[in-house]
Amino acid sequence: MWGCFSAAGIGRLVRIEAKMNRAKYRKILDENLLQDLRLERRFTFQQDNNPKHTAKTTQEWLRDKSLNILEWPSQSLDLNLIELLWRDLKIAMQ
Repeated sequence: MWGCFSAAGIGRLVRIEAKMNRAKYRKILDENLLQDLRLERRFTFQQDNNPKHTAKTTQEWLRDKSLNILEWPSQSLDLNLIELLWRDLKIAMQ
């Protein structure tokens, strides 16, 4: 699953078939990120340091969209809001 949220609202959940790679990730961003959240250009985007997030092609896509990126330390799941949301969702589904 892929999901996103902001102060402006929540985006749709995207079901990932098979393993997600950098091409699938960029496609998801392109089809969902800006449209779903109704974001203006003045926001900060946060993602972890997963290789598909740090791939050259992903970084180029983010630069092309002129997004402000929050640099994120590795292995900081306790600070990652979407990871906390996924945890709460898993608990609620049990």
